[in-house]
Amino acid sequence: MYHFSDNVLEYLRSGIAVQTATVSPGGRPQAANAWGPRCNENGTMTLFLDTAAAGQTLANLAVNGKIAVITADPVSYRSIQFKGKWLSASQPTDEEREWVKRHRELFTTAMALVGDDPEAIRNRWLDEVTRVDFEVEAAFDQTPGPNAGLPL
Repeated sequence: MYHFSDNVLEYLRSGIAVQTATVSPGGRPQAANAWGPRCNENGTMTLFLDTAAAGQTLANLAVNGKIAVITADPVSYRSIQFKGKWLSASQPTDEEREWVKRHRELFTTAMALVGDDPEAIRNRWLDEVTRVDFEVEAAFDQTPGPNAGLPL
């Protein structure tokens, strides 16, 4: 079971950018935006994909289950990559939809701090999201600098 430090938990509750990476059976990579990462007490992580854009990602996960989640703070450039094994996909609860909404607003604020138009960011949002849960097997510091690539 993966243990999330308090520092990582705080980071994940902020306005970070989140992307998933999967690979098809033929080795073709697939990236998708994600929202609202949450760490669970059992060492798993939950995140939310825009449903209309998640088809290939979910298909890849159903075949091999491998997932990488790349996170980055647009202001500080702090970045963490999580690697793991997909567990499930499901519909989010109303509370989880509110969590996604909160994360999206925090992300929009962070992006505005670096000069991006908030409305341009909001135009990327899709209404429906799919919950994805995965077991975290490893995490790596990906912040540019001398520690990039080191395990957390």
